[in-house]
Amino acid sequence: MHKKEELLKRCTEILSKELPVLRKINNLTQKDLGDIIGVSRQTVTNIESGKSEMKWTTFLAIMFVFSLDHSSVEYLRRLDIPYAEIKQWLAEKRGEK
Repeated sequence: MHKKEELLKRCTEILSKELPVLRKINNLTQKDLGDIIGVSRQTVTNIESGKSEMKWTTFLAIMFVFSLDHSSVEYLRRLDIPYAEIKQWLAEKRGEK
């Protein structure tokens, strides 16, 4: 597996496991979150249960939604999401060093 694929897989797996907690912090049902990010309730259910892998675009949408709430941001900071690696990968994609 390539470095990018490993990074994306790690990020989406971490967020998938923590999604129920993040929804609870924001008083969102699976349907509510699905409506906000443009996927079905069943997609959210499958992501949370591990039946489906989260797409990168879904990861980004969820991170954006939860970054708007202070409590969620604090919770996200405690997760083992490799922010430095994501930042480095994005810089490389933009041709930066």
